[in-house]
Amino acid sequence: MARKNSTKQGNQYSLIIFDMDGTLVQSEDCASQALKDVMPGLLDTRDEVTERYRGMRLAHIFEDIELRYPGAVPDDCLDKYRLQEERLSSDYITACDGAAELLSTLLTPVCIASNAPVEKTRRSLSITNLAKHFSSPVYSAYEVMAWKPDPALFLHAANEHKTDVESCLVIEDSDVGIQAGLAAGMDVIHYDPHEQGSNHSVPSIGSLLELLEIAS
Repeated sequence: MARKNSTKQGNQYSLIIFDMDGTLVQSEDCASQALKDVMPGLLDTRDEVTERYRGMRLAHIFEDIELRYPGAVPDDCLDKYRLQEERLSSDYITACDGAAELLSTLLTPVCIASNAPVEKTRRSLSITNLAKHFSSPVYSAYEVMAWKPDPALFLHAANEHKTDVESCLVIEDSDVGIQAGLAAGMDVIHYDPHEQGSNHSVPSIGSLLELLEIAS
């Protein structure tokens, strides 16, 4: 996939901030199936759920489902959803193509900043054997109580690493994540393996290994 030449090169980056779900691990089908399992009134296909809610805060997903399918979201939906998602995770969640090789090769410090709870991200890292590549804590929107597209999570990650925003590179698969990275003043690359495009004009890659040309 063609990439616009608007990013820094080589060791000019001090930190690479990865989104998790849909960027380092394929977990969105797991999340979408869990939603459908606990909400029979959600009539969208699994692929439609994934496409509609990619990267969104869970509370906003529930709100949208209830708006489109009144009565579909039960009062105890959150607990049921989290439990079902955990049950499905070992069968559904896999590392994105090239993730392990990329993380094994990169010399630039890396971290994860996700809208998901810390325990979910750690579980996915364990399932995919990617945890060994991350020495810093997982940064979660639940920690700063601000969800993408709010830039607060990315700014928090940069602050924890004592890194200027201009020296950070964000890797995201969702429009809300791209928006958050841009609002934080960071360079952003859209990971778009299925060539679905974005609402934002940022460089894109079809393979994670393309990052080795930029940040190794």
